[in-house]
Amino acid sequence: MKKYKKIVILDSVILYPEHRYRLNQLADEIVEYNTCHSEEEVLERVKGADCVISCWVDVSNRVIDENPQIKTIAFWTHAYEHRIDKKYAESHGIYVPCIPDYGTDSVAELAIMGMLNVNSRKETKNTRMIDEELVIKVANSIRNFEKNIKDNLTGHWVHEYVKTGNLKITDPSYFEEETMKGMTIGLLLSQDSLNNDLVKILAQGFKMNVIHCCCDITYTLDASFRPVDNLLEESNIIIYDSKLISPEVKDKILKDKDKYINVIDINDVKCKGESIKGKKLGIIGLGRIGTRVAQIATQGFGMEVQYYSRTRKTDLEEKYGIKYAEINDVLSTSEYISFHLPHVGAEDFVTKKMVDLIPEKTTVINVSVGNIFENQEHFLSRFNANDLMGYIDVYKTMPPRQELRERRDYLISTYRLGWRTKSTIGLKTHKLITKLGLDNPDVKKDH
Repeated sequence: MKKYKKIVILDSVILYPEHRYRLNQLADEIVEYNTCHSEEEVLERVKGADCVISCWVDVSNRVIDENPQIKTIAFWTHAYEHRIDKKYAESHGIYVPCIPDYGTDSVAELAIMGMLNVNSRKETKNTRMIDEELVIKVANSIRNFEKNIKDNLTGHWVHEYVKTGNLKITDPSYFEEETMKGMTIGLLLSQDSLNNDLVKILAQGFKMNVIHCCCDITYTLDASFRPVDNLLEESNIIIYDSKLISPEVKDKILKDKDKYINVIDINDVKCKGESIKGKKLGIIGLGRIGTRVAQIATQGFGMEVQYYSRTRKTDLEEKYGIKYAEINDVLSTSEYISFHLPHVGAEDFVTKKMVDLIPEKTTVINVSVGNIFENQEHFLSRFNANDLMGYIDVYKTMPPRQELRERRDYLISTYRLGWRTKSTIGLKTHKLITKLGLDNPDVKKDH
């Protein structure tokens, strides 16, 4: 016997083919909807269901009262407390799982990408080295960063289309974006042009797979040798020196260019902007994502990291060489600030007074959640020619396009790009299905 008789999905949960196969093992019947617009619509659709899946649709107490057959109400998200009275549901013997962690790597990478891209706009006498410029090109191509900046300012918001039921995604091929961790970078560079820092940033920082040929680099680097044909076959991205490789290898790379996310000839790369290496980064919130940002910053770029968290993390301080500081000190003494506060429990946490503590010329990043700012308008007003620069991916409600357009020279913006990669979405749904298969760990049915 399967665990459920009928699973009803109330809105646009993204299911790849492998997800559907797993889900079919759990239920005799699966019914999907793109969204629901009223409590009455929800009541009609969940009739006979013993498992309900939601993300953005509210499940009221009335739905629970009128459907005693429901065993599980699962949420395809980490932030669900405003969608259901969990205690009330559990008092009726209902299991209410969610997915607290699925985008750690995706969001943390985005925070670092934001710093790198903001620094591309900074004028400095000491222009950064080619290794950092190459990392930006790698990161931006994997995450399709420039297109997402344009889409945000023109109102092309994939997250919103899915949320409102106007877009149904059934296959990972829809997404161009991917998470950097675990992807393979092939380097065809000489001993002189293969900067040790490039491998350090990619392998130790972002945890990418680095393979190389054409030179004999020290074994201490996190990179593996491959013959050229194997390298070309295994790589997601190629970085090469057209002056080093043979015409035949170059022709092969260019002929097969479309099969790679990007191919980069170092002779075409122009360095610009300021480096983030060794700079002072302040992290507000050292949970899973904040910790991953600290790891990339210290192990990849040698940044000096200080953090504020409600709970001090002495083990992480020792592991990554980071320091704890009070929040006002982090805000007032950091060259870069990255916010990583939770969706629930930190609403309006960052007050207007705190925002005013941030010194001019600081770079500010927010890829966590928009409602942490008590006054979003005041926060945004600080991004101008004589004040802050930064990158944001989240807002209190929808992106304020007009204001973002006006500040585009000082503030880079996307919308929910941290959520959207092939692997993040895939992992998110697999975690949901795994939880659906578990027995309720907390409560027993009493009816």
